[in-house]
Amino acid sequence: MIYQGAVRFDSIKSPVGLVFVAVSECGVCDVTLGRDSERQYRMQLTRWAPEVERDRERVATVLDQLDEYFSGTRRQFSVSIDLERTTVFTSRVLNAVTQIPFGQVASYGDIAQRIGAGSASRAVGGALGRNPVPIIVPCHRIITWKGQLGGYAYGLRAKRALLQLEGQNI
Repeated sequence: MIYQGAVRFDSIKSPVGLVFVAVSECGVCDVTLGRDSERQYRMQLTRWAPEVERDRERVATVLDQLDEYFSGTRRQFSVSIDLERTTVFTSRVLNAVTQIPFGQVASYGDIAQRIGAGSASRAVGGALGRNPVPIIVPCHRIITWKGQLGGYAYGLRAKRALLQLEGQNI
């Protein structure tokens, strides 16, 4: 999926490293952890956006909310989310994940049940691995039915740190 309009981005330092954020006309369309290079991030964005510009002002609301989250003063995000690049199934999974409150966890199977696809735990995991806006869509709150971390696209250390920030010690 290629965007027709411009995508604006900037970054913020966080307890899990540098976090890059991009917004489209419809809302937050990308959050990426683990990149140290603006050039690499810009190249990542140009794969699906024809116009990419650094624009702190356009991204400021998202960055402010992320900063509040990392400092422990924000428990829920109130920014628009653009899931245009996701499939219908992935979008259903991510919308279900947004319902998990701060400091709580759910299993892959719980999410499969919530979306009416009870036996699709593995597919839920795959959809979470394609989450374009982690943290804002809190896929880090999904764990295995045994209470273990499971996977995380940005590594288990980052997942554990985000859960600990929310008071979970898994």
